[in-house]
Amino acid sequence: MDPNTLSVVQGAAGAGGGGEGLYVEEVFSTYLYWGTGNEIVINNGLDLDGEGGMVWIKNKKYAYNHCLTDTERGETNMIASNSDAANVVEAAGVTSFNSNGFTVGVDGTSDGNFNHSGPPPSDYVSFSFRRAPGFFDVVTWDGDDDDDRDIAHNLGCIPGCIMVKKTSGTADWMVYHKGMDSSNPEEWMMKLNENRERRDEGDEKWNDTAPTSTHFTVGDHGNVNGSGGTYVAYLFADGDDADAQIFGEAGDESIIKCGTYEGTGAAGNFIELGWEPQWLLTKHVDDDNNWELCDITRGMPNGSNMKLLRANTTAIEFSDTDTWPLPTGFEIQNIGGSNNTDDSTYLYIAIRRGLMKTPTDATEVFSADHLTNGSTPGYKPGFLVDWGIHKALTGTADWQTWDRLRWDYDLHFNNTDDEGSNNAGFDDNMIGFHDSSTADSDYIGYSFRRAPGFLDIVCYVGNDVDGRSIAHNLGTVPELMIIKQRDDTRSWAIYSSITGTGEFLKLENYGSVTQSGVFDTAPTETHFTVGDNTYVNTDDGNYIAYLFGSCPGVSKIGAYTSDGEPQDIDCGFSAGARFILIKRHDSNSDWYIFDTTRGINSGNEPFLMLNRDDAESTGSDRIDPYNPGFTVAGSGDSNALINYTGENFLYLAIA
Repeated sequence: MDPNTLSVVQGAAGAGGGGEGLYVEEVFSTYLYWGTGNEIVINNGLDLDGEGGMVWIKNKKYAYNHCLTDTERGETNMIASNSDAANVVEAAGVTSFNSNGFTVGVDGTSDGNFNHSGPPPSDYVSFSFRRAPGFFDVVTWDGDDDDDRDIAHNLGCIPGCIMVKKTSGTADWMVYHKGMDSSNPEEWMMKLNENRERRDEGDEKWNDTAPTSTHFTVGDHGNVNGSGGTYVAYLFADGDDADAQIFGEAGDESIIKCGTYEGTGAAGNFIELGWEPQWLLTKHVDDDNNWELCDITRGMPNGSNMKLLRANTTAIEFSDTDTWPLPTGFEIQNIGGSNNTDDSTYLYIAIRRGLMKTPTDATEVFSADHLTNGSTPGYKPGFLVDWGIHKALTGTADWQTWDRLRWDYDLHFNNTDDEGSNNAGFDDNMIGFHDSSTADSDYIGYSFRRAPGFLDIVCYVGNDVDGRSIAHNLGTVPELMIIKQRDDTRSWAIYSSITGTGEFLKLENYGSVTQSGVFDTAPTETHFTVGDNTYVNTDDGNYIAYLFGSCPGVSKIGAYTSDGEPQDIDCGFSAGARFILIKRHDSNSDWYIFDTTRGINSGNEPFLMLNRDDAESTGSDRIDPYNPGFTVAGSGDSNALINYTGENFLYLAIA
């Protein structure tokens, strides 16, 4: 794979307009790429050509500008969020806006703003905002010195934040945000290119006039409306406005919020959004702190190595541990610092995590890859990977797993070890995940993307309270939940709708166990419930939960009773199952894994056991192809593993 595609892609094909059927993945993207010096075509799935919008690019490793280019000013025109400089033309900047992204031009100079090849090569992040009612708009105007100038916009709701920049000359960025004052935010302004506190200069900048769903007002100050000047404004919607709640399948959900929170000076400061964020910009209202920018694509894990940029400076990306994304908001872990000082107010812009749309094609959310490179295995399936599982096939080797909420800390399915840093996981320029510590010759890797109906991942901290209800975003009732305490040697605890409440399985060679205090209450479409058992809820324990649903045409959790004869298992698929996990739940049995990448044939096929570090086993016929799902091959002897007469099995199959 060439360096241009070593990127993280968020989004599917763009769609026109706003409202019902439009999803966050169609209007926002975070995309990572390497500079090459040659033209780079970025395919992030957004229709920036037909719908318009803005692209924000930053070199993460070197102190270059935050570069903003939009469809109103046109390609190659750049302004910097960290600078008061006028618009400049960058030949190596964004040279075209496309129906599925944008293009970065050839860089024949040492300028590192967009596409410097090095040495060493430069490392970039891009944020793309597609125009859409209820989300984002960009407008331009010529200044006229009118102190009561109304500027029309197409946001379709009252803006939560407006960022204005004079493009024809030197001028600071002027920022309106509804959180600068709870009653009269239009009386205040801030500067995006500085770290300074709010100022009561709204009479000059906004004419002390609140924006509406069709217009915003500027005064006669030269930074917003001087005669002969040219200006651009970026408008961000606020999901608290009902007119911005127009996304999702029913057209009644928000994808962006502009709000405030109060610092507590203590870890665990939770800010409710109603959904999990993927992108977050924050600023202290009344103190000289930076505009801090984080996102899940570069790294926003629960625990360590969060990656931050500062929109008001050219500073390179740096690591911190202060903000955790959670199913219904975000939680600040800093004790004071730049975003959680006691009795201080902070404003934010938050964008909802994608995918919002329920998948219909399993190849968009799951991939199985067999590698024989003999060096550093890297799995790059072509979509943003939220969860990666990896194992060497020869010899004894642990199952290693990473997820985007924990980043480079791995867990092992075949033992009870707590998580540890493995110098691997989600490299910030890989489209998938990798393991830099192994040097075998034969590997299998499974890549998963979180998506409604298919998979969700939740981090939580235990509290030892029986009947603890925990929010999730699966969007359907979980039928399979795999939970592990991350910071102690604890068994993996598994809930299945097949065995039901009051029972649980371990990721070990045991049948279902009847035990209270684990899964006594069935999960719902919005929450799952754990007891006070240490497997799932010890006080102050850190946990990870993987939740699966049966998504039509994509995944199926089901059960069968074996009879020793060939048995067709109908999963509702059209081209067979590519991945199958099978476990006998009424007695001792291993967790068997089959996949079409290594082979599901009418004859013998290989299998692995998720609960063991054993090498791949070959030379037996267990599974046969069957277009609606899979066939359990016939065998009546005790070595049948998954089809001995009278045994009860559960399975997870992915198309």
